[in-house]
Amino acid sequence: MGKQTKGTKKFLRTQLDSTIKRRREHQKKRKVIERSAAAKKQKQLRNTGKKGKGANREEAPEDLAEFDEDDDVADKMAADAGKSGLKGMSVDDFLGGGFKSAADDDEDAEDDEEDDDEDAADDLEDVEEMSDEEGAGMHAQDLEKLKEKDPEFYAYLQENDKELLQFGQESDDDEDDDEEEQSSSKAKATTSKAAKAETGPQRVTIKMLAGWQKSMLTHRSLKALRRLLIAFRCAVKPEEEDQRAEGASFIIEEARVFNKLVLTALKYTPVVLQHHVPLSEDKQGNIKIPSNNKKWNLIKKPIQSYFSNLFLLTETLTEPRMLEIVVRESTRMVPYALCIPKTTREFIKVALNLWSSQVSEDGVRMSAFLTLRRLGMAGGTASLENVLRGVYSSFIQSSRSVSIHTQPMLNLMKNTAVELYLLDADVAYTQAFGFIRQLAIHLRNCIKTKTKDAFKAVLNWQFVSAVEFWSLLLSRACDQESEAQAGVESPLKPLIYPLVQVATGVVGMVPNSRYFPYRLHLLKAMMRIVSRTGTYIPLAPLVLFVFESPEFQRKLKGSTAAPIDFSTTLRAPTQMVRTRPYSNQLLSEYSFLLLEFLASQSRSIALPELVLPLQIQLKRLSKTTTNAKFQAEAKQLLDKSHQTALWVGKQREAIDFTPKDLDKVKNWEMDAKENPLEAMLRLAKKVRAKQEALIKAQAQVVRDEDDEDEDEDEEDDEDEDEDEMEVDEDDEDDE
Repeated sequence: MGKQTKGTKKFLRTQLDSTIKRRREHQKKRKVIERSAAAKKQKQLRNTGKKGKGANREEAPEDLAEFDEDDDVADKMAADAGKSGLKGMSVDDFLGGGFKSAADDDEDAEDDEEDDDEDAADDLEDVEEMSDEEGAGMHAQDLEKLKEKDPEFYAYLQENDKELLQFGQESDDDEDDDEEEQSSSKAKATTSKAAKAETGPQRVTIKMLAGWQKSMLTHRSLKALRRLLIAFRCAVKPEEEDQRAEGASFIIEEARVFNKLVLTALKYTPVVLQHHVPLSEDKQGNIKIPSNNKKWNLIKKPIQSYFSNLFLLTETLTEPRMLEIVVRESTRMVPYALCIPKTTREFIKVALNLWSSQVSEDGVRMSAFLTLRRLGMAGGTASLENVLRGVYSSFIQSSRSVSIHTQPMLNLMKNTAVELYLLDADVAYTQAFGFIRQLAIHLRNCIKTKTKDAFKAVLNWQFVSAVEFWSLLLSRACDQESEAQAGVESPLKPLIYPLVQVATGVVGMVPNSRYFPYRLHLLKAMMRIVSRTGTYIPLAPLVLFVFESPEFQRKLKGSTAAPIDFSTTLRAPTQMVRTRPYSNQLLSEYSFLLLEFLASQSRSIALPELVLPLQIQLKRLSKTTTNAKFQAEAKQLLDKSHQTALWVGKQREAIDFTPKDLDKVKNWEMDAKENPLEAMLRLAKKVRAKQEALIKAQAQVVRDEDDEDEDEDEEDDEDEDEDEMEVDEDDEDDE
């Protein structure tokens, strides 16, 4: 077959599909006209009584008589192609040979988003044609621009590919060599199919990669990019190598070649694309789709191929370090992914899977977080909403169970998710409002129905993790110091009230002593809001309720069981109830929580009046109990609160403003020095840090043994839960 002219190539690429479609539509219209004309002729013959052999025949209109059948259309196309050196090729041959393109057809462009990734990955031929028409190279001053615009990439070239930066006099010779290679490759293309079958796929080498790198760096060659993407596809999908077109596939036999190929595709693809299809941002920082660029429709297919192979690569890589590099470098292609909605959704899904996977390393998780952050910031409101919704859902799904092994991962996920929600307060408000409302609906159903399933929907780690997440977000967004510096109130501050209502409603729902650890998690979440935002939440009655329980007001039994790690426990084992170790742990946790609450209010100008009811109740409880440790803790809290109340009363005697001057009151509270309650809290935190480390070390050893026992007792515990959802009648009678 002779060489195709440029006009033939352009026709095959831009007009073949539309021509065939238009002629087939004309064929259908012609048949309709023929049938209607024949029916009209027969009716006339019946009316006039004329009959003849030619009665059922009607000449076709001149504009529709050019083609008779679909086969004639193919023959006509073959005849037209034969005039241009394509004689002998049918329409099916054209379509089967990979010439189909959706460059200028609007309908085909819309269908591109619905095509499979496999089809998108295989359509890379037009890129090479485009590169042949470019023919423009870069010079040394372009490298200086690269050094200024992307110093990180320039430093990478200096470390790994210095020879690509050292070109000059030899460039002309290299171009001549490239021309000789092209001429020789054209000569080889005319060989028989048997010779191609003997040759097989090309083996990728370091030298071949260096040549592609040099072409892409010096000339921004799309032809080299096409070959690189095909080799990248072959490296990711080696099992489908036999299904690819002959002469268009590669094989990778060495691990170092594979690593070099992957890094080359990740680092050089955005450089070439930015040269041919530069992207811009609007005033809000959103990426603009380069629809006015003539090359965009041609570049779109290689971009889809790149991302489909990249997503598959992240699923198959097992080495954490390599996976971290792949995810981190893929962030450079985020602007191009945002131009294709389907690719954007898939990119977010892949990043979320890596971010929330339990097998991911911290480095991979952080790289995925940075990718999600870039997708949310550069993609506009719609993309940010998808990211935030997916981040929260992934975090809640991952928090079905919390242990000492998964707790660090969940803490990292929680903190990074909060960072994403802080990107845009308005979008975060919409998302947070809907999810907090879901928590309120679960609580309402539990209160109304009081069924076992309704209680299970609330008394679980996912509900606790949700409350802790939103408390962390609101405490960060509505921090007193941050709002003072910004001079404006956070848009998320109205969400504090509904969240506190949900948390306090759940706290008082199950007063059984086995669920005191569950209560502790919720009270700590609200305590975080109190200390950071300055919002007053009446937590003291909820804490004193625990001190009124049988664990502190009755005689306790001894136990040799190991202490409980409250950070990974929602419900205490049955054998721990009303034992001395469990009571001591509750006293330590809740007394510290009460100290935190008092310290957070110690700078308040109304502290003497605020602590008075608390002091009266603590004195009453310390007199009715026989627990010596509780009496000691209560006495210490009473002394420090009394000292602080006297100190505040003495300080406010010298003020010259009234309580209605809120700004002056707030400034007075912020300027106050450290008081006795704050000093006591500072020392208590140091002691607790040592105790928590010891408890976690002991719980690590015992947990493996307890897991087997919990599996056996799970059925018995479910039966007991129905009775424990309500207040124990025996406890009420004894009290």
